[in-house]
Amino acid sequence: MALTPAAGGGDPSTSPVPIQALRPANAEVQWDGFDPQTYVRHNYGELRADDREFLRRTRDFFAGAKISDARCVDVGSGANLYPTLSLLPFAHTVDLCEWSTSNVFWLRQQVDSYDPMWDPYWQVCAEHPAYAALTDPRRRLARVARVSRTSVFNLPTHAWDAGTMFFVACSISAHRSEAERAIARFLGALRPGSPFALAVMLGSAGYQVGRRSFPAVSLARSEVVAGIAASAYDLDVHEEHARPPLRDGYVSMLLTTGRTRR
Repeated sequence: MALTPAAGGGDPSTSPVPIQALRPANAEVQWDGFDPQTYVRHNYGELRADDREFLRRTRDFFAGAKISDARCVDVGSGANLYPTLSLLPFAHTVDLCEWSTSNVFWLRQQVDSYDPMWDPYWQVCAEHPAYAALTDPRRRLARVARVSRTSVFNLPTHAWDAGTMFFVACSISAHRSEAERAIARFLGALRPGSPFALAVMLGSAGYQVGRRSFPAVSLARSEVVAGIAASAYDLDVHEEHARPPLRDGYVSMLLTTGRTRR
């Protein structure tokens, strides 16, 4: 699942959860109880400066990657459309792979005709000519997107030409080994030489969506970059320290772009 931890303040949907109190493996979490409406309101109801910068950098990266009519994938889409929007002009198809049934239902509704709250995100994309040439992104998304209930741990090998995975590895388990495995499976699902964008929260300490608690793992920049570099090249790494932060209980957000090794 693409989960950008959602917490901060007194609202029960925004309370930090110490990782010490919540250490389940991915398979032990009740992902079908995830509430996409609550999550998306808190995380993406307004376009934050850190997400704007990540989207701008991802947009410019894919626009310069010289791909077209590509088979694309967004892994762990959750309740976040902007990684998928960044792939639209270059995609023959976009597979949105998500495990939570509640998120799968939400995604299918959004793919049919996405909510106006995503318009500011597309406007950031359309600041680049490669995106501005796509005059009807809603219609394009409805035509090329395919939502499937698929775990990051069961992705096929070398199946896609370009891909995104935002806020997944850090937010699907309290176990570092599963975060590392998720990154490796995502990169392995791309064909050699494929461009990708991968984002994580660093130092995350768990999060809540509504009244449900979800696990996270406290990743460090060096270990994330090293894990990606084992399967990729031409890396560009950007770290955002948001002010104010999205919530308590994390250090920063990290975006890495590059290409999978041949």
